[in-house]
Amino acid sequence: MRERFADELAAIEQQLLSALDGIGRVLESIAEKILVSTGGPCELADASLQLRQVSRNADEQLVAVTAQQAPVASDLRLVLSLIQLAHHASLIANQFELIGEQLEQLKPDARDPQQSARQLSLMSELAGRQMRAATSVFARRDATSAAQLDRQDDALDRINRHVFEATHELDGDADDRELAFRYVLIARSLERIGDNAVDIAEQAVFLVTAELQEFSDASHPKPRPAHD
Repeated sequence: MRERFADELAAIEQQLLSALDGIGRVLESIAEKILVSTGGPCELADASLQLRQVSRNADEQLVAVTAQQAPVASDLRLVLSLIQLAHHASLIANQFELIGEQLEQLKPDARDPQQSARQLSLMSELAGRQMRAATSVFARRDATSAAQLDRQDDALDRINRHVFEATHELDGDADDRELAFRYVLIARSLERIGDNAVDIAEQAVFLVTAELQEFSDASHPKPRPAHD
């Protein structure tokens, strides 16, 4: 009976990790499309729908299989972590929809005097790598490597800030400002996807140590270095 429970949890985990790992591939594809300001929304809509379905199915299955068992502490930790992974899949689906809405409004011939598209493309690639790293450390229960994701997330935070500041300093016409503001919204969504990757890595630490550890608090911005 207990062996069957472990197998069922392993199957749910594999479904979630497969869906989350696929986010990396979608983001790398979107990185190319951002540079040419075309394509992407349909792909993002499909990915968002898939993530929501996987999230709902995982929640339903976790409730069903756990209710039929008397789980021990390690089982409960895994169930709780998988619930969190399902939640993050749903949150990333929201960000995909937001990015898709902005990409749909981009004009292929729009000016980009601040070269923000290149920054967003890099952000998308970095977020994709970060998500794949997060699913890998969770699958391996690698608490040591999990802690490194917070440092990788700093790069996304810096680019996100750079895009915002470039938009703040922009002195262009209405079309330039509209494009810049759309880029700010896309950057914010990509930064949030990176935060979700860090949260997934934190769950790997929880499984190993049985302690809830926040590498950083995403609700509070990290301090910026003072300028002389």
